[in-house]
Amino acid sequence: MKAATPVPTFRRTRLALAMGACIYGSLSLPALAQDSKGDATTLDRIEVTGSRIQRADIEGALPVTVISREDIELSGRTTVADVLQNSTFNSFGSFTPSSGSSAQSYSGLSLRGLGDGRTLILIDGRRAPVSPLTGEGQDLNSLPLAAVERIEILSDGASAIYGADAIGGVVNIITRKDFEGVQVTAGIGESERGGGTEEGSAIFGVNGERGRLTAGISWSSRDITYVSDYPWVQKGASTYSNNYVRVATNPVTGETTPGAYLNVPGTSSSVVPGGCDGANFYTNAAGTRCYYDFTTAMADTASTDIKGLFARGEYQLSDNWTAFIDSYYTKKDSMGVYAAVPEFIFVSADSPNNVTGQDAYIKHRFAALGDRITYQFQDDYDLSTGLRGQLNETTSLDLTVRNSQARAVETGYNYVNIPVAEQYFEDGRYNAFDPYSNSEDVLDAMRTTTGRNTFYKQQEYTALLNTDLFGMAGGISALAVGAEYRQEDYQDLYDQQSEAGNVGGSAGNSAWGSRDVSSLYAEWNMPFLSNFEADLAVRYDHYSDFGDATSPKLSLRYQPIDSVTLRASYGEGFRAPTLQALNQQTAFSADSVTDPATAVAYGLAPSTSLQINAYHVANPELKAETSKQWSAGVAWDATSWLNLTLDYYNIQIDDQIKFFTSQTVIDRTEAGQYLPSNLGVVRNDDGSINTVYAGYGNEGRVSTDGLDLNVRAKFEMGQYGHLTSSLQASWVNSYEISSPYGKDEYIGTDGYPEWRAIVSNRWDIGDFSVAWNINMIGYEPAYYVDYYAGETPCKDLVADGYADRCSGPYITHDVQVSYRAPWNGTFALGAVNVTNEDPVYDAAYTEGFNDYLYNGYGRQVYVRYTQNF
Repeated sequence: MKAATPVPTFRRTRLALAMGACIYGSLSLPALAQDSKGDATTLDRIEVTGSRIQRADIEGALPVTVISREDIELSGRTTVADVLQNSTFNSFGSFTPSSGSSAQSYSGLSLRGLGDGRTLILIDGRRAPVSPLTGEGQDLNSLPLAAVERIEILSDGASAIYGADAIGGVVNIITRKDFEGVQVTAGIGESERGGGTEEGSAIFGVNGERGRLTAGISWSSRDITYVSDYPWVQKGASTYSNNYVRVATNPVTGETTPGAYLNVPGTSSSVVPGGCDGANFYTNAAGTRCYYDFTTAMADTASTDIKGLFARGEYQLSDNWTAFIDSYYTKKDSMGVYAAVPEFIFVSADSPNNVTGQDAYIKHRFAALGDRITYQFQDDYDLSTGLRGQLNETTSLDLTVRNSQARAVETGYNYVNIPVAEQYFEDGRYNAFDPYSNSEDVLDAMRTTTGRNTFYKQQEYTALLNTDLFGMAGGISALAVGAEYRQEDYQDLYDQQSEAGNVGGSAGNSAWGSRDVSSLYAEWNMPFLSNFEADLAVRYDHYSDFGDATSPKLSLRYQPIDSVTLRASYGEGFRAPTLQALNQQTAFSADSVTDPATAVAYGLAPSTSLQINAYHVANPELKAETSKQWSAGVAWDATSWLNLTLDYYNIQIDDQIKFFTSQTVIDRTEAGQYLPSNLGVVRNDDGSINTVYAGYGNEGRVSTDGLDLNVRAKFEMGQYGHLTSSLQASWVNSYEISSPYGKDEYIGTDGYPEWRAIVSNRWDIGDFSVAWNINMIGYEPAYYVDYYAGETPCKDLVADGYADRCSGPYITHDVQVSYRAPWNGTFALGAVNVTNEDPVYDAAYTEGFNDYLYNGYGRQVYVRYTQNF
């Protein structure tokens, strides 16, 4: 399934009335409510995502959507990332495993399109480890899917509950704990265009008089996919192949950079003689430029192989106290493949590889060295232990100690040591005229292996006290107070050659840092009437490296009649600066910019794009982003078989943390506009650029609002079984980013669809179940359609091959048929994207589509068998 759907029993979605992490397994307290006659009735209290206070299972003040274990199994997905990235709340912008990226095995979630750094992922109410590959956001694949009991999506800001990063919303992944017996599952899937899957798990659970234990192992894998497997992809045309380029010299510093193409004397061609004859090399029709088809070797999605162990147990020490332990370990391996290294190599006029008669660069593709291959190996573990119990009849206490760590090691092969390559080009030991004729000794001398070692550690101590205060007209007023202390340590170290800028085809940017976070919070539930209650929450966080943040929240719930619930909330939140942005080491980068003064000083046309010396620097003065959010909604139990909810959200983020690129720094400096104090341009006496300092800063506002609709129905059909159906839809009215110098509306532009929806259907008859999900993404224009808006009609761009549509949603269908055998086994046969729908074509992307919204797998057929003992 591609969206969060209600549980099949159509229990009401459990919606948060305030804030907080759920402390699952806490001892339940009786809750009093008033029935229609005014008599007190007792309802069991449960843990609810978004609140520290246990409460009755009723429609609440904040929208929480539940994806049950059954929903997960019917979806055909094999990872937590696959399930959540197909949710309608994942509006746009979530990162998927991408070959050639420094975060190639990472999978993020972008609730409301606000980015994975503004979406908080919890595991059993506690923060999932921050990804060491990115330094921000949390990897959805840090927990095996087999360990998941259900997933709850709180589609509302919750910094007053959970602290930083919960601006776009909160996802609480709840692991299995009440399982009893043994269950073994195995499955395999094949895709139309690569990306085949395998999955398996073995789980057991035992329950005793004083304790219980659930444990298991799981594995899942997805094969690598190659761009060449996509029939719509056009032939690659990279001029990083084998062409001569002029030397542009800074007249003041003497530094040189590549300039315009340089023709071989007596010709109109820049091609290195004989250097364009190898596999995947070709020239244009005139023979004046050499090109390289990088698509023949380039992978699109990296392979992922995830193995996991998990265990949850508790033991009753006495009538009032229980000890518990929650743990998991995940090992994730990944491989990415990218085309051979492209690089500029300087050759003097006297070099045997230079026939131009003047100093030059060769814009070269090191195809003879082989394709770049990168392996990532990541280990995640999480261990929580603690006590929970009753201090008296109305007061409970939870104490938890937690240690988590995510560590990744990366190794890259077939990269180029630039100083050695320049030396071999200069003296002729490397033959640029016939690259494939070079000996292995020569090639090995230029090859270099890259390395990277990174981790993110968290040590936490938490205490939570729940108590009933006094009776009110609507029931018992309850209070939760708590404290947390968390220590974070981060390290991302590249090998020394990469840090020094000596590696071709790669870039180094080491970072490290640590911080302490101390938090106090309280939540007070006030049931003023049987049909009206308020929930007030406040949280104070102190960060050792940037300062303090206080986050309040007020939630209201009113039930004018039994079948209708009105709800509203207002809250403030924040996002802490990442340790990477605050502490990253200064890294060199040869950034491409347009700067007329520099181009003229180099003897080039003012509009020429050229590379300049840039340094990407940390900003220890970064402030936290702050947010204001409000929501309002209605839940209507229309009939015994129909239920719907409609919710409006409005989010405003100030002091946006953004990256100021070298071009932005140049343009802002020229215009006399704002820049962070540590960023700027250093120019030579002739006005040309000497150095640009680029990096992070606070500026501007992000504003977004929209609607969420959830319609659920159940039909009893007698001897023909029963049918459950639901519609989950999210509509984004506006997504605007503004600064002191203007504002931009993104909805309806490339990569920003206006809506997403899923229709889920399940028919149960006897021992058979049939599921059919219809997944829809609203139309969003291809890049060139957006870029040429008002100049070139969309239909003309479609005719020219830049896009494949000018209107209409993207729709795929998932189906599954399952059979429950008499021997307690279940067979499932299904297909994701059964109609083999191609992704929306967009020529601006190398893979031919926006992989933040679509994938290129095509039809994915799978079979799965589960045996229970």
